[in-house]
Amino acid sequence: MKVRNRKGVYVIIGLLLVILGVAVPGGFVARGEEGAAVKPLIAVFTLEDLRASDETKGLGEDIAASITDGLAKVESVKVVERKELKKILDEIGLTMTGAVDETTALRVGKLLGANRLALGSFMKFGDKVRINVRLIKTETGEVLCTARVTGDFNDIFELEEDLVKQMVATGLK
Repeated sequence: MKVRNRKGVYVIIGLLLVILGVAVPGGFVARGEEGAAVKPLIAVFTLEDLRASDETKGLGEDIAASITDGLAKVESVKVVERKELKKILDEIGLTMTGAVDETTALRVGKLLGANRLALGSFMKFGDKVRINVRLIKTETGEVLCTARVTGDFNDIFELEEDLVKQMVATGLK
């Protein structure tokens, strides 16, 4: 059987997941089989490049991958696999360029069953870089926390690690 409208199939699957309680509704804490609280599930979107240049092309995806890897090491959360996020974005005709608006990100997050989204931007100016991330509650759009790091572009890996530490300290409680 050939599926003609894949977008519709994914919407139906997403709605079924929400109805069956896989996604965490706002205001309620989902519980597992043994009554333990379910870990937050975070979808990390590509960061938007606010001063795009050839030098920073693809950096938003790289930063998002580093954030995803860093959060995956935190026992109190789960992270959506980047390939799954890309698959959903591709199916609804979007790309992982960092240009996904918040409304679309909320919709995609719900389809993935994520109850938290990490959205953000970065800007390189001279030898410096600033990275901003917002952790958003998928159900309501509420900003749960923000994190920002600024430093030398050559220290970007350390800055990414510091950013994850900030997110964990302020928004994942």
